[in-house]
Formats: sequence, structure tokens, C-alpha cells
Amino acid sequence: MDVKSTFLNRVLEEEVYVEQPLRYMRRGEEKKVLKLKKALYGLKQALRAWNERIDTYFKRNGYEQCPYEHALYLKKCKGDILFVALCSLLYTWMT
Repeated sequence: MDVKSTFLNRVLEEEVYVEQPLRYMRRGEEKKVLKLKKALYGLKQALRAWNERIDTYFKRNGYEQCPYEHALYLKKCKGDILFVALCSLLYTWMT
């Protein structure tokens, strides 16, 4: 499954401030900054916020995290084993 909006709208645990977008600045308030309530795509904290959420979900639902590969979870149920492997591709924009 490929989810394009994985990192969007995750509530942030820490305070994050960003500069105002140029086209949306109000006269006399150019030096003000905006406090984010939720993660934006491309935000450095977005990956960690998403990872905390998915980790909490799996652990609450009876999955065990592999001690050697943190992106691998397994769940044993009635003799069956389910493996879930998370893959995250990060793109770095170089200027």
C-alpha cells in the first residue's frame, strides 16, 4: 500500500513555528510567525510524528516490534504469524 498523505495532519507534540508565506502576509504583521498545530509535508518532525503514531497503533493491537529491525512488526495468533514491514522513502532536495 502506498499512502501519499501519510505525514499530513499528524498532531505535533512539540512547538513548531514557521515563517509566513510571502503571498499571505498582512501589512504591519510581516515579522510574525505561525505556530503549527499539525504536521506539514516536508516538515522534519513529520516522519517522527508518523512513526510514533504507527508504533503506538501496532503495539496496542498486539504486535511485537523486532528488536533488530525497528520497522518490522509481528503478531502471533492461533498458530499463525503476521509480519508487517514498514518502508519509508525520504527524498532530499539538493540545491
